[in-house]
Amino acid sequence: MPAFAAVSVRRAAAVALAASSLAFAAACGSSDGKGDKPAQKDAATSSTAASPGTSGASGGAKGPVTEAQLKAALLTEKDVPATWKAGPGTDGLTFGKAVKPECQKLIQLMQSEAAPMGAAIRQSSNFEYGLQQVFGFDGDKAAGYLKGFDATLTQCATFAVDMGGEKYPVTVKPLPVDQAGDEAHGYELVMDMGPIKMGFHTYVVRKGGALSALCAKGKQAVGIPAAEYQAVTGTVAKKLDQAIQG
Repeated sequence: MPAFAAVSVRRAAAVALAASSLAFAAACGSSDGKGDKPAQKDAATSSTAASPGTSGASGGAKGPVTEAQLKAALLTEKDVPATWKAGPGTDGLTFGKAVKPECQKLIQLMQSEAAPMGAAIRQSSNFEYGLQQVFGFDGDKAAGYLKGFDATLTQCATFAVDMGGEKYPVTVKPLPVDQAGDEAHGYELVMDMGPIKMGFHTYVVRKGGALSALCAKGKQAVGIPAAEYQAVTGTVAKKLDQAIQG
């Protein structure tokens, strides 16, 4: 094998390993123990109105979201299947940068960054098969971040991510979700990294100024069992609703 080809394969494998370790080997039922600082730049983009099948784009509880509310919205070990084993947490790993800027939010919701997306505060709960992150936004920035989200899924059906100069193709398709909170969305994202193909199911629900996002890693090459995914996303939505209303 030519030297450059061997380097590319090793890099792809290393990136894939880092990405898979990001979300799915961490401590369940607890926060990351840090009150994250507000991001320097608001990542919300302007698009179309709230998507069909969801509640209004700006409803929900009023007032600032608190750390206590975010912690109350986190999944615990009792909320997930027994196979979702817990492990030590990791922060700061990413899935690269979308070549199409409008697709970056799909990547942001999957990765472990401190207070991304213009969020003021963040908490996380991590499992072998899923990373949950709960974000608190100021004002109407949470609604702004998800504005036109279904249109984004259509625009980003195919794109590429840049990881350290290597570009990998990505495919995205919407996943059906039950109406929840003020709005809810789901999508499957598959990264083709040559010898490795990774599939993720991501669910995001908003209640007022809070977003709860769950990224679930496929037990197989792509996706987890639909019934398992739907059971956990239902709990994510219920806990967010109770936390924000409380």
